[in-house]
Amino acid sequence: MLVTYLVTVFLSGCAMMGDRTVNISEAQLQKKLNERLSIPISLLKIFDVNLSNSTVKFDSKTGRMLTSLDTSLTSILSNKVLAGKMDISGKLRFDAATSSIVLDDPKVESLNLDGLGSKYGEFFNLIAQKLGGEMLNGLPLYTVKPEDLIVGSTQYSPKDMQITDKGLQITLSPVR
Repeated sequence: MLVTYLVTVFLSGCAMMGDRTVNISEAQLQKKLNERLSIPISLLKIFDVNLSNSTVKFDSKTGRMLTSLDTSLTSILSNKVLAGKMDISGKLRFDAATSSIVLDDPKVESLNLDGLGSKYGEFFNLIAQKLGGEMLNGLPLYTVKPEDLIVGSTQYSPKDMQITDKGLQITLSPVR
């Protein structure tokens, strides 16, 4: 009888577990983004874009992630490699189906490639803004660890996600 009582108290205590918080730092997201973008992106079967060395910053005022990437562009039309920087911003959301943080509403803020004149620079910026947003939308950036979503026999689901100056903070609530 005492064992039954203790098991009941333990199980009801587990059921009453409160919210928990998972923090993801800029460095963690940066590492995963570099891994994800290590494969060149082909555009219109004419250009290959290589993105590397991401620098991730969270902007708590706008709720967006800001990312600067080293960028190199090659084309079948030329032997020349164009190198420079691309700046991207986007919102983040939790995708329950994949337990991932994904990029939402991405926007290519700027693309600056060395050696382009202003006319070609504007042209490549327009292409990057149009195609970049479409190609990066929904990009999985980070998968939340299974041990963060299940503790003992209690499963957790996202309740809130907030960008702070120190990182991404996800509040998880027990599934009842």
